[in-house]
Amino acid sequence: MSVFKKLFRKKNVPLSCTISLDDPSHVHTSACFHDIKPLSVVELFQSQGCQSCPPTIPKIHEVTNDPNLILLTYDVTYFDNQGWVDTFANKQSDNRQRAYVMKWGRNNLFTPQVIVDGLADGTGAGSNEVQEIIDQARQLRAQMDWHISLDTNGTELRIDSDKTEIESHDILLVKYDPQQQLIKVGKGTNKGKKLNHRNLVKDITKVGEWTGGNLTLPLPEQEHQGLDMVALVQAGPGGPIVASQKI
Repeated sequence: MSVFKKLFRKKNVPLSCTISLDDPSHVHTSACFHDIKPLSVVELFQSQGCQSCPPTIPKIHEVTNDPNLILLTYDVTYFDNQGWVDTFANKQSDNRQRAYVMKWGRNNLFTPQVIVDGLADGTGAGSNEVQEIIDQARQLRAQMDWHISLDTNGTELRIDSDKTEIESHDILLVKYDPQQQLIKVGKGTNKGKKLNHRNLVKDITKVGEWTGGNLTLPLPEQEHQGLDMVALVQAGPGGPIVASQKI
């Protein structure tokens, strides 16, 4: 059994308990324990002009409030011609969503779209759909017969893998705003409705490539400006995300 598969064997997964440093009287309960799993990337493509987004986004946020997941939100421009211009939409978000659709050989785009680790997707509208997408992506990752780990200390990034040769993978730095932002739509289909935005992606930068084996890469100096970052190793535009690490 590969090291990667061993990471997914639930009976061997360690537990962690998150407590506040300001609360020395903390009492352990079953609710404060979480299985530790490899970090999964949940990418949410949405629009303030999408009629389906306001009722669905809260469900997606609820399920992705998990320390083993990182939610990244992208507002797209596709609905900007329907009376309201999305205040956060940009072409970079459009291009990232299109890359997935083209990779999968599809002919249509939709919002909201939840994509987990570049492996599984859906609208997230069903009662259990988001969790099902996450579970499907994790199962597909568990089928990999090789292992990769990604670590960073803020100044350099290190990849360790028993896969000595592989097609080129992009090493990406994603900057996102950790502050939630609630926008009230002033015109169009969603006039008067409010849409919450969590972890809005502000920039994606390719900083290198990985072609197998171990790699140490110096990270460029960053001006965070209140933004958080996550590093991704992805098999090209629209490809699977094989490793991720918050910086």
